Amino acid sequence: MNNKICFAINILSLIISILGTITTMIILICILLRRKTLYNIQLLLCTNNYIVLFLLGILTFTINIRIFQGDLNEFNNEKETLICRIQSYIFYAFMSAVYLSFILQAIFRLHRIVYVTQEYLLNFRTYWLIIPFIWLCSFLLNLPLLIWHGHQFILSENACLVSKYDSRSIAYSILTIYGIPFLLITLIYIRLTHFLRQQSLNSNLIQIKRSRYRDMIIFRRIIIHIFMLGIYGFPTCIMLLILAFTNELVPCFYRVLVLSVSICVFTSSVAVIYITPQIHFCRRKTKVIPIINNQNILQ
Repeated sequence: MNNKICFAINILSLIISILGTITTMIILICILLRRKTLYNIQLLLCTNNYIVLFLLGILTFTINIRIFQGDLNEFNNEKETLICRIQSYIFYAFMSAVYLSFILQAIFRLHRIVYVTQEYLLNFRTYWLIIPFIWLCSFLLNLPLLIWHGHQFILSENACLVSKYDSRSIAYSILTIYGIPFLLITLIYIRLTHFLRQQSLNSNLIQIKRSRYRDMIIFRRIIIHIFMLGIYGFPTCIMLLILAFTNELVPCFYRVLVLSVSICVFTSSVAVIYITPQIHFCRRKTKVIPIINNQNILQ
């Protein structure tokens, strides 16, 4: 019975990863076709989000394929290799990159609202340097897992992942993927709310207030989405707690983890459009202009 459930979870994860990767690729192409993408900070950050999501979608798809092939017994003598461990390392690094990319968007909104006088923080050239740094941080944060052999070949899944029996690696991966981003977003939100409370009600700054209000709405959307991303990790955390207190093996543990990443890629590809007004053209509908009868006007 458990084998059938695990197989069904893998098929569902495979389908969602395909849909998410295709959706991300289509939206990414639409953004790149716009001339001002490379010179607009918000479009640049949005492009970075979709590149990370697209690569994570491909990695999730390959892991699902390996699990599927293992279920079909196409590989009987697979062993742990350095390449397998590196693939797992890259997979976890891109999971971190997704969260840090959304944190970068929140930081940009913070600069637009609070640090408007510091022009270098609102210069697109600055973010051309910050984005590679974010990618580098994602890989460096997960490097210890690769060094101390945190990525292991899971025979039942035919893929390399962080073993649920390695408490140190599990705790560290949760810290780098979830802990650091949630800490950063909390600090940013506290700073932003404190700044807005100190603002005076000056009627001469209506336009500035509207701009800040709009940025605040988008900032709250980013926070909601980041917490949604955190919710995807709850099933894994619950299963780890069950394992820790009961020492019982939870069926389909790794497949639920991969499924949550597949859902993350698909939902995030849609959520970024909601977060970023500059790419609302991806969901823009044709406007219907009513035709007024001249005779009715004369009457």
